[in-house]
Amino acid sequence: MTTGDGESPPTLGRPSRSRTWQALPSTRRPEVEPDADTRNERLLREPQEAGGEEPPGWVAPYREPRALLVQREGIEDLTVPLYPDRSYVFGRAPESTVVFPNDAVSRQHGRLSFREDQRWVYRELNSKNGSFLGRQEAQGVLDARLHFQRVGPSRDQVLEAGDVVLLGNGKSRITLLAEVPPGAEAGPRPRKEVSSATLQLERSIERCARHHLPVFLLGKSGTGKTFIAREIHSRSGVEGNFVILNCGRLPQDINALTSELLGHVKGAFTGASLARVGKLYSANGGTLFLDEVEFLSHVAQDFLVDVLEGTGSLAPLGAPADFREPPPRFRLISASKVPLRQTALRPDLTQRLATGDFIILPTLEERHEDIPHLVETFLHRLRVEQQYDAELTREAIVFLQQARWPGQVRELESTVRTVVAREAAQQELEGLARHRTLVTLESVRTYLEQRELGFGGPLSEPEPQGRRPSREGLTSVRKRPSDLTGEDIRRALEKHEGNKTRASVELRVALNTLKARMKALGIE
Repeated sequence: MTTGDGESPPTLGRPSRSRTWQALPSTRRPEVEPDADTRNERLLREPQEAGGEEPPGWVAPYREPRALLVQREGIEDLTVPLYPDRSYVFGRAPESTVVFPNDAVSRQHGRLSFREDQRWVYRELNSKNGSFLGRQEAQGVLDARLHFQRVGPSRDQVLEAGDVVLLGNGKSRITLLAEVPPGAEAGPRPRKEVSSATLQLERSIERCARHHLPVFLLGKSGTGKTFIAREIHSRSGVEGNFVILNCGRLPQDINALTSELLGHVKGAFTGASLARVGKLYSANGGTLFLDEVEFLSHVAQDFLVDVLEGTGSLAPLGAPADFREPPPRFRLISASKVPLRQTALRPDLTQRLATGDFIILPTLEERHEDIPHLVETFLHRLRVEQQYDAELTREAIVFLQQARWPGQVRELESTVRTVVAREAAQQELEGLARHRTLVTLESVRTYLEQRELGFGGPLSEPEPQGRRPSREGLTSVRKRPSDLTGEDIRRALEKHEGNKTRASVELRVALNTLKARMKALGIE
């Protein structure tokens, strides 16, 4: 892997980013200059540059969207960045990526995803009131659906920047944007009282965003390695894609591996009905993120070393013998849960991964004072994306700060999302009107106790002094229903102000079982 063509950076301001890409060496001499367009891009531009008429079969270049503008009646607009490694489900159901709380929108209304031919496609999920496709300039009429085309169900509809999708009655809409507006990410960044570990991590991200050397991220599972890699890419200001390559899921078959990394042409094998752009070419002009690099198989290691050293072919599977595309140029970021010397990776591959910068991600235990800010971020995302208006009590947040998080930030976010959803569902079960949900210490503690049981761990473990709150008042051993005494039940009911559902959770018995035991003991 080599750097750019050696152009000197400017003497003032930030260094130039246009000439510092990591370029894969090519075993063939390309027919075009290194900085020239690819063949397809040239063919798409030539008719316009020549000022002549479009030749037969000419197709306008694809305008790839980079973000979504989500507009919902009575709710603040939401901008969502688009990531090719994710899919986006729109609907009324709380588990949707973006929730539309409108009765005209079905629970699972439509899905947006990135297809292997590098196109964003929308699929109508057989909604009751349908989806309608049009352009931004077609808006402004009383009922835009009259000027839009109805999307057929269960088929992919290619979308470009400027397209608009109306859901249901047209009062819910999604607009595809050509660029990501500044600050579009959901969730505020912490601004004060952050830990020294977080400040150091922030400085490391900013440093890496100002050069284009390879970066190696080392951190436990759940510490946010993918998030950090994406932040480096985003702050670098590059125009290319952020492409994730999960090294533990790469195929063992060499042809399938070639298709995954370099792509294939239409008809390259049985079932190849569409041409596929490989991960390396998808990352051209952007960032290639090798996640879980410690799990690379021997076949994948050999393949990557050959490609990175320029001794392997860069031709897609099934490409003609005269394939002459210039090699892809991208920023390389890799991540692992274990240090490189403790992996089974080839030494020459680890040397290539370690030729640049390093970031060691802190654990949540090293930055527990950041937990209130993290909780605030998670609640903000739930509010704008899934319409959960919730907050945690101060006691609940202190409990989260003092708890142990073997799953790191991922586990903390999962916990916050779950306790909010559970509390909102409990409100609905009790017939309470949907309003701001307050998550108490008891709700958080009960969930974590049940989660610990689900993992098969002990209910209580020796804890360092001053780390975790006391669990006094919780049942330490689950009793059989027939062993529950009247005192056990009265204590639980008193604790939960007579709420039988929560008392049954506290006592770890089914609600009907609790009612039957209360009847047997003569408890009203």
